Amino acid sequence: QMSGEDEVEFSDKDEPDGDGDVSSDCPTVRAPLTSLKSHQGVVIAADWLVGGKQAVTASWDRAANLYDVETSELVHSLTGHDQELTHCCTHPTQRLVVTSSRDTTFRLWDFRDPSIHSVNVFQGHTE
Repeated sequence: QMSGEDEVEFSDKDEPDGDGDVSSDCPTVRAPLTSLKSHQGVVIAADWLVGGKQAVTASWDRAANLYDVETSELVHSLTGHDQELTHCCTHPTQRLVVTSSRDTTFRLWDFRDPSIHSVNVFQGHTE
């Protein structure tokens, strides 16, 4: 049970309180800025790489793709999983990507050195 001080009023109003001239710090995007295309299956997950200029997507086509979002170009296709990908996640401060798959593996992709793109495969998940 909430006390009177903790109660919050909810409204169906679309306008913010006040005179309606309040500007938002975050712009509203009503149309896509770009489309990132190259997957042959459903895209199940996506995440931003540190810096915000690249994004990684994971798909049921068994690949993850790294895109340059400013040019909409495919930078790398991360292949090697034997079954559909279930997730991808990026490190908040390093250029590292983890992908997981129904093949019971997850892979750590390292993009910290631009000339070397290493991958480590970890096995053993059953669910």
